[in-house]
Amino acid sequence: MAFAHFGKAYWKLTLSLLEHSTTVDLLIAVIDTLRRFATIWACMDIMRTIVIALEKAHQVWKARGIQSRPLLSLLLEFDNGKHLSDASRDRITSDITVFTSALHPVTDCPDVVPDVLPEILLLSGDPAVDAPSLLANTLWIKYRKSVDWAWKVWDNTVASLRQVPVMTSDEAGRRACALRYGVLLWHVDQHLATGLDGEVLQWFLGPGKNEVAALGSEAWTVLVVVLLYLCVHGTLKTTTILQGLVYPAWQQAAANVAAGQKGPMLETFLRSANDICRLLLLSDDINDTVPPVDLLDLQCIRTRRQDVYCSPHFSLLASSIPLLICVENSEHISKELRTDSMSLRHLISRHRDFRQGAYRNLDAIREAFELSLQRLDEPSGALGKCIVTGLRTVLSDICEELSDWPAVTSLLSPWKIAATMVEMQLVLKQMGQELVRDPRNSAAHANLDQLILMLFHHSMTSEEAFYVGDMARGVDNVVAGKFINNGLKCITEIIQDSRSAVQNLSQGFQRAGELLRVLIYIAEPLREGPEPLPLVDTSIQDDFADALASKIHSMEHFATSNYAPEMVGGEESEYMVLILRLMQFELGFRTVWSSKMKEATEKAVSSLFRIAVACGASIDTNLIIYPLLIDTLYYIYDEIPVDLKATPYDPFHNYPDASVSDLPSELPVGCHKQLASLLPLHLTTASVSHMVNSHKDAVGNMIYGTAIVNRPWEWIENLGEPMAVDLTEADIEREEKERLESMYVVKNSASLSLDTFGTHITGEGVVKATHATEHRRKGSLQSFGDGLSAENLFKRDWRETRVESEVEATAGVASGRPKGETDQDAGGVFQTGPRTTTPRGSPSSMSRGSGSVRQSPQGTANRRSNSTISDVIDVDGITAAPSKRPLANKRKASLAVAVSDDEIEIIEGPVPSAAKKSRLKPLAKAKAKKQ
Repeated sequence: MAFAHFGKAYWKLTLSLLEHSTTVDLLIAVIDTLRRFATIWACMDIMRTIVIALEKAHQVWKARGIQSRPLLSLLLEFDNGKHLSDASRDRITSDITVFTSALHPVTDCPDVVPDVLPEILLLSGDPAVDAPSLLANTLWIKYRKSVDWAWKVWDNTVASLRQVPVMTSDEAGRRACALRYGVLLWHVDQHLATGLDGEVLQWFLGPGKNEVAALGSEAWTVLVVVLLYLCVHGTLKTTTILQGLVYPAWQQAAANVAAGQKGPMLETFLRSANDICRLLLLSDDINDTVPPVDLLDLQCIRTRRQDVYCSPHFSLLASSIPLLICVENSEHISKELRTDSMSLRHLISRHRDFRQGAYRNLDAIREAFELSLQRLDEPSGALGKCIVTGLRTVLSDICEELSDWPAVTSLLSPWKIAATMVEMQLVLKQMGQELVRDPRNSAAHANLDQLILMLFHHSMTSEEAFYVGDMARGVDNVVAGKFINNGLKCITEIIQDSRSAVQNLSQGFQRAGELLRVLIYIAEPLREGPEPLPLVDTSIQDDFADALASKIHSMEHFATSNYAPEMVGGEESEYMVLILRLMQFELGFRTVWSSKMKEATEKAVSSLFRIAVACGASIDTNLIIYPLLIDTLYYIYDEIPVDLKATPYDPFHNYPDASVSDLPSELPVGCHKQLASLLPLHLTTASVSHMVNSHKDAVGNMIYGTAIVNRPWEWIENLGEPMAVDLTEADIEREEKERLESMYVVKNSASLSLDTFGTHITGEGVVKATHATEHRRKGSLQSFGDGLSAENLFKRDWRETRVESEVEATAGVASGRPKGETDQDAGGVFQTGPRTTTPRGSPSSMSRGSGSVRQSPQGTANRRSNSTISDVIDVDGITAAPSKRPLANKRKASLAVAVSDDEIEIIEGPVPSAAKKSRLKPLAKAKAKKQ
């Protein structure tokens, strides 16, 4: 059909045979033909015509009393809910339901089939033509209500076939007996609603696996005839025989080879499996002894063969090819059988249908061969090389060497490029597994480097670059690192060779761009994966950085001296973008910053900054180059290491040595801010504005040096205040209490001293509460300490005249003293006399060292222990009155306490107690004078 080009005449002939077919065999042949060329019918847009013809044929055969399961199955498959009317589709579904219930009636009491059916064994001696059909009808009538009667019939048939060589000695008699059993099974299949194929596959994968492995060579001859007959007549699918017999035989042989086992039964099983596979997939011969015996049988074989090369069955065949490679390389298998296995593999791999299936399912081919490599202990050994060669045989007739790959792929179709990618992926995985197993294998390193350099030295289009990058996806981290290192090495060579003027770099930079595209494709999955990025070799990164720095320096000279519009939109702009992309790509990987790398990067950074200034100051700022320059500078400044041992330590060592005034005035505001952020600015602060470095010379004179720069990272580390030693816990607690009574405790033990920042203690904070002394302490701190905000008059008056007196009174009652009596030690002073002066504002804004000699009596009483005045203040006359009568009026009594400093007379020398009353008169005089 493919050569005659008469498709239209062919399908008309097929439909004519379908209409006039009178035998079941001819009907099956027509159905197989229609199924085989289903893709062609769909392309010719005649599926509706074929569906209508199939429906008519179904009605004709139904009128004859025959329900053809293959015909109904093909009709529903081709219709796919598109061509038939709803009434026709419902009628066909109803026919299938009636047909199924008639063949297998539903019952609550299913029949029980005995394990041994002796009538099946007796069929071997019955030469009658209708004996198989009569036996099939009998078995169906007896056991049709059973769910496993077909499985039992197949099991007994295989057991009977094992006895045929014993009962019959000549080959013709054995062949006739085998055909008799084939007819029996075909009739049994006609009595099943779902067919015999599923039951046979279940038996092969279950208990039948051991039974077929124990068959002798003569029994296998009989079984092969039965299987071929069933396959020709549609009872068994080719995929069922391969999946149930052939593939398990290859798996068992490969497993025994790995274990070092051998035996005659294994070789018999393997040889028979190879023969069945060859007859089902490769043979197109017609003979009189073994099916196919005529053209119709051959047509049926070819139709069944087509399913093997389509999904999902093709993946099973593809995964079995490496098993044959293992078998043919085993020393435990006879040489004859190994040669037979090799010949079978080559025939399958080079078959047109298999190769088309391989190109349609390249992922299945790749996964099958990669999995076989992973199971090997030595991927780079002889067996691993044979597996790679086997993949080449599958994908092409000519097994070209890898060195010929670039020359071949440039003239190939996209299919061939994809196949070559699969081949290269397998080779890379093989080398990667070998390096993972033995990282010191110098031969494997050399082979991998040679392969990668061969790819990189070949000029590639964007499509080929994508394929090369795609073939490296999924490889081991070692192989990916090899790609990155060799790619950077090739780019370095290209840049070093192009030492000419900037305008003549087109060819070299085009090759560098192609390689960068490949490296980006390779690195993309690495950046997204959980594993760390590969480490770039030190020598390669040093040469790469030096080459880029030299090229950037030449571009800086061109940009700063002859800056013109062609730098903005010409080839030079593309070269600059490529250089920046190369630098960003290399810095994205893990690197060890050697001295050469640092030197080259510092040189490149200086040039990049000048280029950025020139680009930003141009008339037409390049919206592509300038952002790339800024981003690259930011990234380098963040990544380049700073020498922590340098004296003095300078984190701005790599930044441009310039000031803001050096920037061009024509820079746009945005560019000016960005470039200014890259300058090492040291702003002056109040803490260091008037500080200079100083030292004493040998004579002792103070020598003043340079001003101190605001660099906190250079400040000497403060280890805190020295710890006191040999102090008991009680002493430490007592000192803390004494300090708490006067001021807060601030431990200046941070890494940077608080004095550096001009820190001082204020009077505000959280005070530890100690019942009655809480308000006294709070008053003391607020009166003689600095605060962040001043206390208003009302708050101070309330605190000093009411709150503290109430606290003192409450404390006195609690201690058993009468109201109004004060404790001299506590510093409480009360007076009921009238008050003639107005209280002043709160002294909270006064510092501790600047207090006046004249203090308020309340403040003096509260700070007796901290007073620096040695003069004696006589307050007995003031306290005499409130000690004689109780506190009648809180407001009046409390007002007596707040005596002004002007009303206190200081008397030098000791005063006798008898003179207390006489001192009231001078006090009155003082009041009179003030009035």
